[in-house]
Amino acid sequence: MFRHRSGLRPGGRRARVVLRALFPALLGLALLTPSAEAAPRQPSPSQAAAPATDGPLGEPTVTPLGTFGGIPYVRYDGVFEGRTSTGRFRVPYRISAPKDPRRTNGTVLVEPSHFAVGLLTLNGYLRPELLFTRGFVHAGIGWSTFANRILDPSAPGTFIEGGFDEEGARVDDEIITEFGRALSGATETVGKVSRRYVAGFSDSSYPVLRLIASGDASGVFDLAMPFTTDTFDPQADIAAGRYTGKVIVVNSEADDSSTLTDRGVTPKQYRFYAVAGSPHVPDLLDANPPALPVAGTTPATLVPALRAHFLQGHDWVRKGSAPPVSTRLRTLDDGTVVRDARGNAITEDGAGRTVPRLPFVELGEARYITGFLGSYDDVRTVQQLGFANHRAYRRAFDAKVHAYLKARYILPEDARVMRQRAQLCPPSTYAETYRDHYDAFVPVTPCTAH
Repeated sequence: MFRHRSGLRPGGRRARVVLRALFPALLGLALLTPSAEAAPRQPSPSQAAAPATDGPLGEPTVTPLGTFGGIPYVRYDGVFEGRTSTGRFRVPYRISAPKDPRRTNGTVLVEPSHFAVGLLTLNGYLRPELLFTRGFVHAGIGWSTFANRILDPSAPGTFIEGGFDEEGARVDDEIITEFGRALSGATETVGKVSRRYVAGFSDSSYPVLRLIASGDASGVFDLAMPFTTDTFDPQADIAAGRYTGKVIVVNSEADDSSTLTDRGVTPKQYRFYAVAGSPHVPDLLDANPPALPVAGTTPATLVPALRAHFLQGHDWVRKGSAPPVSTRLRTLDDGTVVRDARGNAITEDGAGRTVPRLPFVELGEARYITGFLGSYDDVRTVQQLGFANHRAYRRAFDAKVHAYLKARYILPEDARVMRQRAQLCPPSTYAETYRDHYDAFVPVTPCTAH
């Protein structure tokens, strides 16, 4: 049951202000999205027969997704129904899993759907290529009657009777934990489940944090990963024994992290990472949602760190291998962010030692302006950065990438692509290529090919 804690409203402070300002545009996006993502209600000729599924998950339709790292994946679309401690529900779900359930890695990642962009943790931030090549199962779920929070607004007969009212919509976070429990019994679909994780961003991070605060996530989810979020204090919930799993939070520079910065009180269960220069909504390059104006806004992004820290969290749960120490933005006593000579925020660990930032931020290629959407200005050329030529610049860039990789803030595959983008269009730098050759930057294609 959701037990609303005194002083905590359903959503986050910053998100409420921004969403009200952008509500017309975002709602329009939310209403457009289902037409592209809505699950077919009946199998088409290209769809295989769904495995028989008893219980609350019903009998889904199934659609081939392709092969990832030699593992064929399929998508199951169905309706999850049951009762939470406050009322009945009937909501859509969407599971992406190996066609052969024996080929999973035993881990299910549950994602509550975002009101505007649906399952973007899977489709934009972590990406199928990261999850599916490693055998993860992804399971999206509807948890509110507002817009795309229901996951598929076109699904007939959906309803939520319990939970609480939020500006005219029904919200029942407990559906998410009930779904997590139900997945452990759906072996014909998701295989043997040894671990369950939950992740959400911005709007969809708040049910994750509320479930931690209420205690409902404990014993259900081994790892919780809310990101680009604010308001809640999971460290206090862990210290009070309300949650026994691991929590990793990754925030952009734009997010209000005052309640989330690691205070060192629960080091065996909590990590927090801040990414200097990054906006609340990053450019996801070839995974940007339609109609969301983020393409070309800024190359500064939290996505590489998020992907790295997710897999580190997975090892933390599986093997007890601790992730890197938490980071934060350097601030003065009054909370003002300390900036370098180029105007970019400085990142440090809990002891106040500086830690590597994104390579192009470290080199000062531009001043990166954070916000709901990011921007940048004062882009420097190779010569203005003090390098004799592009080869000297590339050596310095590669060294910064290596430092970022050694600090474990980026995966080797993402580091390799970052290096390639810095070399695409000599004599342009990474930031110049993003600004002037975006059509080459995104697909990682040398400018000569255009």
